[in-house]
Amino acid sequence: MAQQLPILLNSLFRASTLFLLGTGLSIIYGMLNFMNLAHAAFLALGAYVSASLIQGASNAIGGTLGTAAMFVVFLVILFVIVPGVISVVGLGMEQTIFKPLYGLEDDYQLLATFGVILMMEDSMKFIWGGLPVTSSAPSNMLGGFNLVGNTYPYWPIFAVVVTMVIATTLYYFFEETRLGKITLAMAEDEEVVSVTGIDTRSVHIKVYVIGVALAALGGALYLPNASITTGLSLEFVILAFAVLVIGGLGSLKGAIVASLLIGFMQSFGSYYVPQLSLAIVFLLMAAVMLIKPTGLFGDIKA
Repeated sequence: MAQQLPILLNSLFRASTLFLLGTGLSIIYGMLNFMNLAHAAFLALGAYVSASLIQGASNAIGGTLGTAAMFVVFLVILFVIVPGVISVVGLGMEQTIFKPLYGLEDDYQLLATFGVILMMEDSMKFIWGGLPVTSSAPSNMLGGFNLVGNTYPYWPIFAVVVTMVIATTLYYFFEETRLGKITLAMAEDEEVVSVTGIDTRSVHIKVYVIGVALAALGGALYLPNASITTGLSLEFVILAFAVLVIGGLGSLKGAIVASLLIGFMQSFGSYYVPQLSLAIVFLLMAAVMLIKPTGLFGDIKA
């Protein structure tokens, strides 16, 4: 059992990244009925921008601040600046590229946004090159602990705790806040909400920005414990849609459960049967679709 502990922790870390990506995609689809394959590119973009900003901050002020102060700077970059910057980029794309796609059939949206994700992948390759990008400074500052004879970093555990706080905040948002309740109501029947005088377009934009910010934060938290390479968007877009299908479209609870299932199956699958680690996820997805086509929590909005 002791040998499985690192895999267990890796599973939770993987699940936290999938949750942040899948939840953003889910709430955007639930609200806008917009199937956006390019959403995973915001995670990759968040990771790349985080790497550049952390490197820039280290070079500019790394020698003038102590370790604790520098760690706070890194957290501000990862939690505030990166989601903010990527949200602005995402909003610009929503206004110019995605908005004309609303109302089209799902297959047209999938084809168009697949072209967008390829465009964004090439753009990231042009800016950051084709070599792997790493920036482990925040993880190194937290250090690690002894786990079955090896040093395991604290960063994945920190990322899981942050994700749990975000999941709790999102649940409160949908259940207790006015905007959250309007969001759920619009997902049920937008026309009825619009006749009450509520600016539905404004709600659309706010929900869209939240979704993009969650994906960017997922990339920012993923970076310090990983190496970023081109093709990251394409790797995660498949898993993000698996989260939607298994958990159920527009379901926060479904996103949590599906992320955990996929995270565990991928991590343990990579250890025991690495050749089938991705196939296991699709077998699970196929099984869920056969038993419950709407996903495990497809009838629940939050």
